[in-house]
Amino acid sequence: MVYMKKLLITLLTITLFTSCEDFLDKDPANYASQETLLSTKQGVTSALIGCYNDFQSYTYYGRNFVLIGDVYADNAKLSTQNTGNFSSFYNYSVTADDDDLADFWSTAYRIINNTNNIIKVCQDSTRSDISNSLYGEALAIRCLTYFDLVRTFGNQASYDNAGIPVVSDTTSNPSRTTVKDVYTMIIKDLKKAIELLEDAPVTPFRLNKYSAKALLVLAYRYNNQFSLAITEAEELIASGQYSLLTTDNYIESWSQESSTESIFSIAMSATDNAGTNSIGHMLSPDGYGGLVPTDDLLKLYSDNDIRTQFFNTRSETFFNKYPGRDGNLGVDNVPVIRLSEIYFILADCYMSKLATTGDSQYYYKILDIMDKLTKRVDATAVFDNLSMDDLLLKIHEEYRKEFAFEGKRLTQLKLSIWKFPVIREDCNSTICNIPNPSNKFAFPIPTAELNANPNLTQNQGY
Repeated sequence: MVYMKKLLITLLTITLFTSCEDFLDKDPANYASQETLLSTKQGVTSALIGCYNDFQSYTYYGRNFVLIGDVYADNAKLSTQNTGNFSSFYNYSVTADDDDLADFWSTAYRIINNTNNIIKVCQDSTRSDISNSLYGEALAIRCLTYFDLVRTFGNQASYDNAGIPVVSDTTSNPSRTTVKDVYTMIIKDLKKAIELLEDAPVTPFRLNKYSAKALLVLAYRYNNQFSLAITEAEELIASGQYSLLTTDNYIESWSQESSTESIFSIAMSATDNAGTNSIGHMLSPDGYGGLVPTDDLLKLYSDNDIRTQFFNTRSETFFNKYPGRDGNLGVDNVPVIRLSEIYFILADCYMSKLATTGDSQYYYKILDIMDKLTKRVDATAVFDNLSMDDLLLKIHEEYRKEFAFEGKRLTQLKLSIWKFPVIREDCNSTICNIPNPSNKFAFPIPTAELNANPNLTQNQGY
């Protein structure tokens, strides 16, 4: 593969991002060979921070990976002033030559290559200077990256379908590992990472024991291991490390560095501001304003819902969830996992248990969770006396409302065991619906990677 074949970490002037965390206040690491860079603990730490730096890229959590999840589904559409950004995703005309997908693939595998090198050093028994937490953190970063890749390029209609290549320094031109085996590897590595991260500081801007545990909840859920997901989610909530936002601080939290719900976020400072390539600039009418919420999404919010404060109505209605700190458009710490998602995943797993066992305890547990989640944003929300089918639909509707423009909508639909299709009512494309399952729920492997690696196969339909 293009980036897999690079044996050196070419961290060309890594701009180490800064925020409220002191550990990010470091000098940039200049170009260094793998051997030189990783020969000291400081070098290993710098290489690790370089992985977080890649998460910031506009091709990844800085913009594209997040917004594609909404525009490809039913939450977003192209604004009247859009000049082509994300149009292939909105129109379901994505090809293997798409630059956005190629750039995301390259960035993600660069992170994996770098974490592989770090992990190799951490496993060296002669390196007494390397802490368990650095090892665990590298494992967790790699797990998150593989998790994002397999959800993007793996067709999960069947877990035996081809997923993504799993890379090591002993494998040349790796073929695609099945979706099931990728999840098995992620789960195994996350469990090890949690053990290694036992004494690591808890911060929303670096992966730690609790954020790795949150990733494990998601991995179990997406691998349909509901009982294990329930156990991990309940333990994480009971840890007391995080708490749900309240009505009084919910909206304000989006202009702050972090909140009580922040399990893991991508830190962005004024130095890191991608400007016109940022999420905030793409969504704001004061920026490019290229994407707007669909009427399908807007009509789900009641007039009493405080999240209507995200609406910014001008010639069109915009969704101003990323306002920028101190009026600095584009400076938003991007949430990856929030406590509210763990609650929603728990409710979804309880629903699976309710459907298979008929045990009413799960019904009341779901009601309790939904009451906690919804009353903080809409005091008039009512969930009493719902049938099991209606309760299922309400869980997914509330999840959609809560995580609008956080990149989770496409994954929510395609990975649901309930097989929800994409149905756009407010649609300006020639294709407005996608059945579930469908080949379109997996994006094409980039052409450059197919050309570089003869063992790669393309997804069906491309």
